[in-house]
Amino acid sequence: MIVPVRCFNCNKVLAHLWEPYQQKLQENTNELLLNAEKKTLVIGIDNEKSAECKALDELGVERYCCRAAMMGTVVMTNDITKTSYSNV
Repeated sequence: MIVPVRCFNCNKVLAHLWEPYQQKLQENTNELLLNAEKKTLVIGIDNEKSAECKALDELGVERYCCRAAMMGTVVMTNDITKTSYSNV
């Protein structure tokens, strides 16, 4: 699937948020991994947000439909081009 240009439900433009989303997702994932190594076992409810949630919050994507469009996208363009050229 290619990068979502617009939200499928509300038609909000999302294409300009894709690259910043990927960058913030990588930063937040690295931060969560570092914090996970420092944590000790704590019994109770963990209220820490996921990397995806933090990235979308920072970009101002609030609607559930837009969040689903951003999080549900799997970029396969590199895989498609590699397989199509290797079969020639």
